[in-house]
Amino acid sequence: MTAERLMDYRLVRQCAPTLAARKVGSLFCLEKDMDNREPMCAILARWNRDLNPSGIFVRVVAERCGRSFVYVYRRNLLKQLVESAENRHFLKQYEYEHFEEEALIANLTHRISKCHCFPHEIGLFLGYPLEDVKGFIVNAGKNSKSTGYWKVYGNVAESEKLFKCFRKCFTVMSSLFERGYSLPMLAVG
Repeated sequence: MTAERLMDYRLVRQCAPTLAARKVGSLFCLEKDMDNREPMCAILARWNRDLNPSGIFVRVVAERCGRSFVYVYRRNLLKQLVESAENRHFLKQYEYEHFEEEALIANLTHRISKCHCFPHEIGLFLGYPLEDVKGFIVNAGKNSKSTGYWKVYGNVAESEKLFKCFRKCFTVMSSLFERGYSLPMLAVG
């Protein structure tokens, strides 16, 4: 597998539900010192060139300890997310005042830079149910009803369905990629 294809595989493995339009966004980490590989700016430019036509965008939202944290998101799903009055009210509590895409991502990036970990509202940007994000905050990450791709404080049955869907996305997308599908071919429009 070429270095370029290997990088694409990392994106597929980490972001399959987002590629499949089942999740608003995914966050994953890339080592900044990638020997004999494309520079980070070239990787991001290539991914955006390949994925933007399907409404998927790729941004670095943090750089720490030699790592870049990459947020891969669906523009239309992010827009839908912040159209909800309940989600806006929640985000306003965490210094979000403007809800256009650029302002949201800039504010998220700023909030990440201020925290030694990640601000808890990032769960909303990753497609976690608001009830679970709030539950995590109120319970300081304890007392969850279930744990899968996130800690569940609300509807366990619904979350389990999502977890099953995400697992299937990972399996199907990985298999298709291994059979030669490209990122643009995998990005559900």
